[in-house]
Amino acid sequence: MKKFIKNLLIGLIIILAGVGQPVFANNIDFNTYAYNHLENWDTEFEIYYYNSDVLEKLKEISKKDDYLARSISRLVYERVGNRATIKVTYKTTKEQEEYINSELIKIVNSINAPNMSDFEKVKAINKYLIDRYDYDKSLKSNNVYSALTTGKTICQGYAMTAYKMLNLVGIENRIIIGELDGIAHGWNLVKLNGKWYHLDITNNDAVGKNEFFLKNDKTLKSFGFSWEVKDYPVCDENYEDIISVSNQEVQSSLGYKSDVDGKWYFNNGYWYFVKNTGNYATGWNIIDNKKYYLGNNGIMQTGWINYDQKWYYCYYGSGFMAVNTTIDRYKVDSSGILIE
Repeated sequence: MKKFIKNLLIGLIIILAGVGQPVFANNIDFNTYAYNHLENWDTEFEIYYYNSDVLEKLKEISKKDDYLARSISRLVYERVGNRATIKVTYKTTKEQEEYINSELIKIVNSINAPNMSDFEKVKAINKYLIDRYDYDKSLKSNNVYSALTTGKTICQGYAMTAYKMLNLVGIENRIIIGELDGIAHGWNLVKLNGKWYHLDITNNDAVGKNEFFLKNDKTLKSFGFSWEVKDYPVCDENYEDIISVSNQEVQSSLGYKSDVDGKWYFNNGYWYFVKNTGNYATGWNIIDNKKYYLGNNGIMQTGWINYDQKWYYCYYGSGFMAVNTTIDRYKVDSSGILIE
């Protein structure tokens, strides 16, 4: 009897599999499964999703990352019996993406410095791409690989390169797809100090000045830009580097003098300051007239720091301590201490 029941169960399992019993317990499992394949640049993978909206669902899943969504040029759904397969054509190969990532890390490391504010990083990336790229009038170069290897690209290449570079320096950003004077166009949105701004490097390059550098919605619309507003964050002001300038002026006016000699060193994604003695600087240090906090392992610390029962803030990216300013609605005084 037990053997009969066991054989019956095996038979039921085979029957269920034969009629396409879904492997995924819920929608989240399928979303994660599909996204992981797309993110890995897999050109073909099997799925257990048979609804007629499968391609639209995959497109929606890819939007989790703007770069990925803009990299997919074609999706094909094939089903033979109970086996369903997705075939993907990307604008680049997996090998080309590896080159892109390696090359952009080198570039970012060459133009980034520990004393740079997030604003200065955006400014440096904007300038670098303007200097490196020319607009491709043949309209053939539509991805980062062709942009890096030929020095020419269309708006998509500018925006996708900026997206990756901004991510590498820890700055949240988006690729926005819209139109300029009725013609399809893409550019970036950048988040600084909790607010969003437009950044159109393609047109900054074209006009020879930063006409579209960290601007608000109103400014871009006045130039003929349009986009699906509900799909993107609101940009309600033009960026002014008041905080960055005031911080540098205040830090200098405090009369700081460097209490350690040496040089900055970047390794495995972290900044260290190596003293002339060969040891890593740790704790609070004044370097180039700015205060930094380096952990016991020598790594430069950023964000809110609790030290001696007091809170301080060190800027992401640049690393130096904030003074006489407001961070996320919290004020710090001239000594960098959070005002309760």
